[in-house]
Amino acid sequence: MNQAGESYLDIVWKQFKKNRFALAALWTLVPVVLIALFAPLIASNQPLVYFDGDAVLFPWFLSLFHPDETVDFIFNMAMLAMVPWAVVSVVLSAWWRQRNVPSRTRVLGATGLLVLMAGAMVVVFSLPGMAPRHPYAGRTFVEEEFGNPDARGFYTLVPYSPRDQERGSAFQPPLYRKPAAERERASEWFPHLLGTDDIGRDVFARMLYGTRISLTIGFLAVGIYLSIGIVLGALAGYFGGTTDILISRVIEVILLFPSFFLILTLVAMIGPSIYMIMVVIGLTGWPGIARLIRGEVLKQRANDYVTAARALGASHRRVLFRHILPNALAPALVAAPFGVASAIVVEAGLSLLGFGVRPPTPTWGILLRLGSSNYNYWWLIVVPSLAIFFTVTIFNLVGSGLRDAMDPRLRM
Repeated sequence: MNQAGESYLDIVWKQFKKNRFALAALWTLVPVVLIALFAPLIASNQPLVYFDGDAVLFPWFLSLFHPDETVDFIFNMAMLAMVPWAVVSVVLSAWWRQRNVPSRTRVLGATGLLVLMAGAMVVVFSLPGMAPRHPYAGRTFVEEEFGNPDARGFYTLVPYSPRDQERGSAFQPPLYRKPAAERERASEWFPHLLGTDDIGRDVFARMLYGTRISLTIGFLAVGIYLSIGIVLGALAGYFGGTTDILISRVIEVILLFPSFFLILTLVAMIGPSIYMIMVVIGLTGWPGIARLIRGEVLKQRANDYVTAARALGASHRRVLFRHILPNALAPALVAAPFGVASAIVVEAGLSLLGFGVRPPTPTWGILLRLGSSNYNYWWLIVVPSLAIFFTVTIFNLVGSGLRDAMDPRLRM
């Protein structure tokens, strides 16, 4: 029997922890997100501190506010937000512990606080004039340091950026290091851990920043079609009649088309970009969620609590969104991790075919495409393939764990 006062989330979490593979996958997802978050702190050609004579510069910090991609700007602000968040969360955690707040509530509260602080920083520093100026944007510090004995820079763990081209180092295997006699930059003493691509860019750096693109496309695309599918499925299941018929027919029409080829056609017509891929995946993935939610709402609508709410004079909106929908979201929550995995695979497939994100944006699919042109460049096939397989497996295991945890037949 369940303990008195045990909430539904407590029951689900207890069931989820029984699945050791799903629990391990959930914890493995944490470093994957941290790698995406702290990518500039791992690989960057901007020095953390640069000494040029008597001048002391901090190019790395200023470059965080002026990246090449909007996705990088959002992740950079989230990384910077972790500093004040860590201080505030420690204080809040101590305060919550004194009041015997459950650990799950503390974790959810701290996570929500981080999201709010990161969102606030994105909004504030997106406003004109709010972001610090970057007067060194046009300077190449690794070249200046190489030719200036009085200059000295301290760099991140890997002194390469995802767009940093190295002349004469195209298609080099892992651990390649440019010969000393041919070096033109101070950073070229460091080996390319995972080799280089067709124009001498470091594969390790591009893999790190490609994690940001893959996770962003996965989470936002799933967020789009979850929102659409939940709303339309709830309306179809609750109101029935003409509303149900119209929405169901639209669902059936969209499901008639193979989703990947539909996405491929739309991207080819509209043009490839990060945001277009997210929107297209979102607009084509909602029918499955809508059918799941429709079925759950139909079952919940027949329960006594819905009849009681109507007898008390509750409006349709309150009955649907306040009472029925929270009890019908389980299928959508289970489908979400599988959807993220599917979106990552779709983006990689589109990039492999040349319809994905436009170069020079670093993505795993673009690296696969470079390797597919010549199998001698095995590192361009093996490395991104393993990354895609690893990430997709993590999300699938988490989804399987949620499915088992939310199945009432498996509760003991």
